[in-house]
Amino acid sequence: MKDVGIVNIFVILYYHFAKYAVVKRKWDRFRMQDANFSQIDGVIPQEIVEPSSVSEVQSMLDQAVKKKLSVIPAGNGSKLSIGNPPTQIDLLMTMRKFDKVVEYIPDDLTITVGSGMLLKDVQKILADNNQLLPTNPPYENDATIGGVVATNSSGPHRLRYGTTRDLVLGLRVVQASGTIIKAGGKVVKNVAGYDINKLYIASYGTLGIITEASFKLFPKPEIERTMLLTFSQHSKAIRVATEILKSQLLPVFVNFFSTGIPTTEVLDPCLLVGIDGHPETVSWQIDQINSIADLNGAVKIEVYKDQKQSELRSRLCAFPEGKWSDPVVICRINIRPSDVSDFISSVLDIVDPFSVHAMSHIGNGTVYLILSDFVEEQFDLLATILTILRNQVANIQGNLILETAPLGLKNLIDVWGEAGKKSQLMTQIKSKLDPTNILNPGRFVSGI
Repeated sequence: MKDVGIVNIFVILYYHFAKYAVVKRKWDRFRMQDANFSQIDGVIPQEIVEPSSVSEVQSMLDQAVKKKLSVIPAGNGSKLSIGNPPTQIDLLMTMRKFDKVVEYIPDDLTITVGSGMLLKDVQKILADNNQLLPTNPPYENDATIGGVVATNSSGPHRLRYGTTRDLVLGLRVVQASGTIIKAGGKVVKNVAGYDINKLYIASYGTLGIITEASFKLFPKPEIERTMLLTFSQHSKAIRVATEILKSQLLPVFVNFFSTGIPTTEVLDPCLLVGIDGHPETVSWQIDQINSIADLNGAVKIEVYKDQKQSELRSRLCAFPEGKWSDPVVICRINIRPSDVSDFISSVLDIVDPFSVHAMSHIGNGTVYLILSDFVEEQFDLLATILTILRNQVANIQGNLILETAPLGLKNLIDVWGEAGKKSQLMTQIKSKLDPTNILNPGRFVSGI
């Protein structure tokens, strides 16, 4: 099978938003007691398949093309709810058997792993060499490498290290045609043509099946500390966050919670601030943040380490899962960091009829909005409110994505929002790389 190293110019635009062989033994098929795979928006997969080699992936895709079967790629299924409702699911292809380390070179700070490997297992291996892959997305116990890459799922560490997209060095992908794409490399410095990794990252399984990923790594910090700053008003909390971010301090994360931290005793507006590094530097930064918080009306300032710190950081990473209530609507809003304060103020007024929790990676302008305590009869009202919020976000050059919602609500409002002029270009890329439209069809932006 020929490797392809160059993709056309559409790669840049997309970044901005084997022949069939009969296999004598059957592919691994199974019926699972796994709620993640039982259905997607009420649609039950006709078959769940679990390939264990690239050649099996190619054979499955070849048959899918010939029979015009839809294929939905999956890791552990933790993020399958994201996207438009599928019209049908002929094959749900889980990559969980691609769960091995392909190559790990500690001295080069690089690792290549199979797409089905759990992120938490990768971190355990790296910890033995005092290293880490600094992406800490939601579903930290369930997320696979392929799922994290395919959705560009990223956590609070993005402030210091960037998103998952920034950590990927190379990918190995099988296209719908069976062609194997090798993008990027296994070294930190790699310059050759377009960075086509970006084509597949955050493509939500619509362009190919990721089988391997290579990452750049970082040394673990000497010590870690987490500050919990509590306030009487959310505006004061955001003001302190802004002061920290524009100072010379180097926090790992600065996150705002509008109504406390769910499933904890913290109920008031607050900030979680992570400071990692050399002990003396960490101590100095804590003193500076204490001063900033005192001057701006913090009600309580606490510094944690060890178990309490671990619990708070886990709650922070898990916030976008919204597991403390059911049903929920989970929105991810991307705006300029300077617009976060005004946006959150307006949100709390507009969504007043419902229970609302907002959390923001303030330094990156990402806001997670979770609405709960509603009934089916309020779907029309919810759709109206979300449309108002989406228009408001669009007016400040941002976007609002509906990550989780009941099917009835998804039928009333577009999950992704308008793609505008990018829609035609994205459609062209999809038709070029998946001309028979078998990969996760209709579930991405503009019904791609």
